[in-house]
Amino acid sequence: MQDDEQPKDTPTCQRVCPVCGGQLIEIRAKLQCARCHTILETCCEGGRG
Repeated sequence: MQDDEQPKDTPTCQRVCPVCGGQLIEIRAKLQCARCHTILETCCEGGRG
């Protein structure tokens, strides 16, 4: 791999709620929407990320 290449298997976690578009905050190792309070799985737990 060259210096300017990024690894392709690095997960990128989402930072907005898929339900309402609100900001996600971490509470007790879970992501929760600050607006609608939906609890989401993180990408490390097998959820979409």
